[in-house]
Amino acid sequence: MKISERAKYLAEKTSGSYSFDRYKNWTAVIQMLINKGYTNDEIDAIVMSKWTRWACDQDTRKGVRYGHHTSKALERFMKDIPRHEVEMLMHGF
Repeated sequence: MKISERAKYLAEKTSGSYSFDRYKNWTAVIQMLINKGYTNDEIDAIVMSKWTRWACDQDTRKGVRYGHHTSKALERFMKDIPRHEVEMLMHGF
């Protein structure tokens, strides 16, 4: 996966996320969301939400250790989440 400058910027901006250290490559998580067509505000809302934690919790049940989760964990978690729920995240619902 080619990492864009936008992904690097957003990864730095969101490095204070609660789940930041659970992921092997935070920038790859951001790049995956960019590749899915999310805006900067949507990405910020997603990665600062509990979704990143819940994605890792599901991944841990599959034997993945803390700090070794990949963007695939969040991608799997979000696959059935309707886009309007991201909008709700952005508005604090």
